[in-house]
Amino acid sequence: MGLICWIKLKMKMKYLSIVFAVSIAVISSITTVSCNKNKTETNLIDVTEDAPVNDYDGNTYKTIKIGDQVWMAENLRSTHYSDGSPITFVSYDNDNANVSVYGRLYTWSSSMMGATGSNSTPSNVQGIAPDGWHLPSKAEWQKLINYLGGENVAGGKMKEPGIAHWTNPNEGATNESIFTALPGGMFAFWQEFQWKGDYCTFATTSDASTPGHPAVVTVRLQYDNTQAIIGDFHPDDAVSVRCLKD
Repeated sequence: MGLICWIKLKMKMKYLSIVFAVSIAVISSITTVSCNKNKTETNLIDVTEDAPVNDYDGNTYKTIKIGDQVWMAENLRSTHYSDGSPITFVSYDNDNANVSVYGRLYTWSSSMMGATGSNSTPSNVQGIAPDGWHLPSKAEWQKLINYLGGENVAGGKMKEPGIAHWTNPNEGATNESIFTALPGGMFAFWQEFQWKGDYCTFATTSDASTPGHPAVVTVRLQYDNTQAIIGDFHPDDAVSVRCLKD
């Protein structure tokens, strides 16, 4: 009987060891899920609607505070600078019906109003913007993109969802930033309209020229991915403009 009791005790201890090990594994798993959940929650973005702004022409624009930056939530439609002087602009396909949705397109010289390039924060270039606002630099766009999770995902959080304006599939568009990016296309310097529905390209104040290669920094979003791509275009390409509050 003593031998049998010893065997039963040994088996019971082995069973308890297995139960203990499984319990530790489950607790560890729960802790990991909890930590991951908390990590996700800390990455939530802070977005609030801000006061609308008017340009010289009387156009009213929705604005949005994303983190500590206040952006226009619509593409610029201005035909005059804040001092009343006229702006050279292009409407996509030379059709004013596109302006109310996609805004107007502007070359770098039109956007900058004679100012020199800047990559500072703030850019200190009012340029085409209404009073109290400015044209953002590459650094300021990068700050927005970083706040929204980085270049690989920020575009999806900035694009208007659905395919009313964007080409199918409008990959990963959530507009959780309420930036409501729309695919206004561009007017290439060789006099061709391109990409309405497919891409939107935004101006910056930053010069990217190298010897023999004039270029300016732009930010591009596309219908087929969630990226916010910082690249460069020719200064005479006309693109969309979003302004940033001083």
